[in-house]
Amino acid sequence: MEGKPKSDDLMVFVKKFADLNALTVEEDLGHGYVRLRVTEAERRQALQDIRNVEDVVKELVRNARDAGATHIYVAFQKEKGRWRNVSVLDDGQGIPAELHRRIFEARVTSKVRDLVEDHLGIHGRGMALYSIKQVVEQVRLVNSEVGKGTVIQARIDTHRLPEKKDQSTFPRVERGEEGTLVISGGPRNVPRILTEFVLNSGKTEIFFGSNAEILSTLYHHSSDMRKSWASGRQKDRHPLWFELGGIREGRALQQFSVEKLGLAVSERNAFRVLEYEIPPLISINELLSRFENEPSAKRADLHRSPKMNWGDQLARRISPQDLKLLGRRLSEVFQDIGNRYWLAAESPVIKRRKDRLIISMRLHEKEDD
Repeated sequence: MEGKPKSDDLMVFVKKFADLNALTVEEDLGHGYVRLRVTEAERRQALQDIRNVEDVVKELVRNARDAGATHIYVAFQKEKGRWRNVSVLDDGQGIPAELHRRIFEARVTSKVRDLVEDHLGIHGRGMALYSIKQVVEQVRLVNSEVGKGTVIQARIDTHRLPEKKDQSTFPRVERGEEGTLVISGGPRNVPRILTEFVLNSGKTEIFFGSNAEILSTLYHHSSDMRKSWASGRQKDRHPLWFELGGIREGRALQQFSVEKLGLAVSERNAFRVLEYEIPPLISINELLSRFENEPSAKRADLHRSPKMNWGDQLARRISPQDLKLLGRRLSEVFQDIGNRYWLAAESPVIKRRKDRLIISMRLHEKEDD
């Protein structure tokens, strides 16, 4: 006697021969009307909720805000002209480990008692992450700890889920009749979505940039937090990136960035973060205060100007442009000296190390003319 079929095999067999309506319809009401099954209604609602990249960012940032985050970082990077990678990092309340695998299921929410109503409408049905999962190439929980925040990453095929072409221009803002800042124009892109959040979410600071720019911003914020913590001025909870400020080696920084924060950066860019060559960002909150009643700001305006005391390392005060100028002048000076010794030199390599510049020039025998 053969064994009984496994339940999974039985379900496949049933679905193969069952009427499609039996799987999607709970009740036939007549006259062409039906009552859908809950699962089918959820699927259709999900497809309706998320129509573009801007909607994905909107829902992820709403979740971060509702988790009590005071800082939200949105890493926004295009790959090969088609794939949009979005990572949203926050310092909110975090997600318990036993729920990490369930947050993308329908109707799973932490808002048991109350829905949240904001400028975008009702939020708290437990459908946002489920909806995103239905329409993006991949969405995953990178990291989350209770009291330390959350990192969620989405990879989006913009051929399937479109986005606005201009993702660099911020909307124009001006003072409304009641004296508050309002948007007066500009494209309906991700910068506009984030600007609307800032104007409506009070004290929550939002940062927006590439993976490397967000990493640099987190690195500086971590460094400042660690100094305050060491001096006893700050004893608040530590966010997921608290350890960043203690890293001093490029490869270790890159590994932490990829594994803990979901920010794909090269080892070279990680090193540039350590060398202060990639400046941190100001928040969109600060940007709005600077560009009120002025032409629309650009993403480049989010770059923070170098501080004279960054890292308390004197060599880092010298800009990359001035290092290139120094290299050219050294090459010119050495050309006359080298002629006397029948030597030629490659372009100087200049490295900044705390309070010194390390300059190396590879030499060669000069060839006959």
